[in-house]
Amino acid sequence: MTDQTLISGAPRVKLKWYQVIDPITKLLFILDMTLLSFASTNLLLQAGLILVATLLLLFSKLSSITFKALGFSLFMIGTMLIIQGLFYSRNQTVLFSVLGVSFYKEGMIYATTLGCRVLVIILTSGFFMVTTSISENAAYLELSGLSYKTVYVLMSVCYILPEMMRNMRKIQQAQKVRGTNPQKTLIQKLKSVLPVLIPLVIKTLDQSMARSISLQLRGFDNPNRTVRTSQRVYRLSRTLHIGLTGLAILLIGWKIWTKINGL
Repeated sequence: MTDQTLISGAPRVKLKWYQVIDPITKLLFILDMTLLSFASTNLLLQAGLILVATLLLLFSKLSSITFKALGFSLFMIGTMLIIQGLFYSRNQTVLFSVLGVSFYKEGMIYATTLGCRVLVIILTSGFFMVTTSISENAAYLELSGLSYKTVYVLMSVCYILPEMMRNMRKIQQAQKVRGTNPQKTLIQKLKSVLPVLIPLVIKTLDQSMARSISLQLRGFDNPNRTVRTSQRVYRLSRTLHIGLTGLAILLIGWKIWTKINGL
């Protein structure tokens, strides 16, 4: 047998479709989807973008973080619909009335457009987060030519929010076990967060500093350090980078042209 995997004894791992797309391509895709959403007020186009982003999530993998972000976004969109439907400055046409309160067509359309843009950003960002690990991003960026210190700063920013959420969950679980804060209502939850907010931020920053010192002691900031080669083979990376970057430039140019001509 000439199969290298049988000789080495290591099983061949079949990569999923989103694992052969490099992180830069995914970020450029988010940029293009966002620019498309902001470049047009056509609700059919907005619905199409949301459908594409939703299908990408469904055919990759779902995360509880994405669901939480969507829940908050839907709450925010509902609030926008109420406020803009009532108080939008260009309101003229009454769409419907509830208990004598009139909601206007112009405000509802404006709020729906804004809500669609928010959903496009949340869904595409969620696709990037659930299909790309922070370690993969760091390895790819360093192999692309960025210095280790630059990559570490970028990745540290990505780590801050998850670490804060993790530390907050630990504090809340400790409070529940001790029975010091039942957190039955929204006001009680807010009261439990405020006293620990500053210590939470300080603890998270301390963890970042400890991680930085640990990596320095291991020689990760040595300019002669050998960069670990990536085990993944990304497909059509250069072609996708050029195509998506060109599309982004066209969308920005078209938006500037329409603004200048007052379209």
